[in-house]
Amino acid sequence: GTNFPLGRLMNDSLPASAATSTRMLLASVALAPFLFQLKPKLRNTAMLCGTFTALGYVSQSIALVDTPAATVSFLGALVVIVCPALAVLVDKKKMGFGDAPQTWISATLCLIGVGLLELAGDGGFGLGDVGWGDFW
Repeated sequence: GTNFPLGRLMNDSLPASAATSTRMLLASVALAPFLFQLKPKLRNTAMLCGTFTALGYVSQSIALVDTPAATVSFLGALVVIVCPALAVLVDKKKMGFGDAPQTWISATLCLIGVGLLELAGDGGFGLGDVGWGDFW
């Protein structure tokens, strides 16, 4: 729960690129001892995964420059919809509601919960600062 508010504070103190570079450098230092324990066959896959993770952090950091942390947090939670959709598109898995109801029920509950926690406006429950542009 502290990722986005702390990211927002870091962006207030540093440029988004410096904040993200610092986070990636600290993660690299922490994980460096385990690099040589990785099976050689997995190295390319791990690099690809790390690249996409870094791109995610960079895009979140850039979004935090001018978007409220709660909105960025909600949009980041959309990964619970994107991952099953990618399973359908990339892996050709059957992920319809009849095939995997637990996936779609949990994804819906997650989005509702995060939406209620993060997008409440000043007057209580609501969509807060979310506009039509956030859906595109």
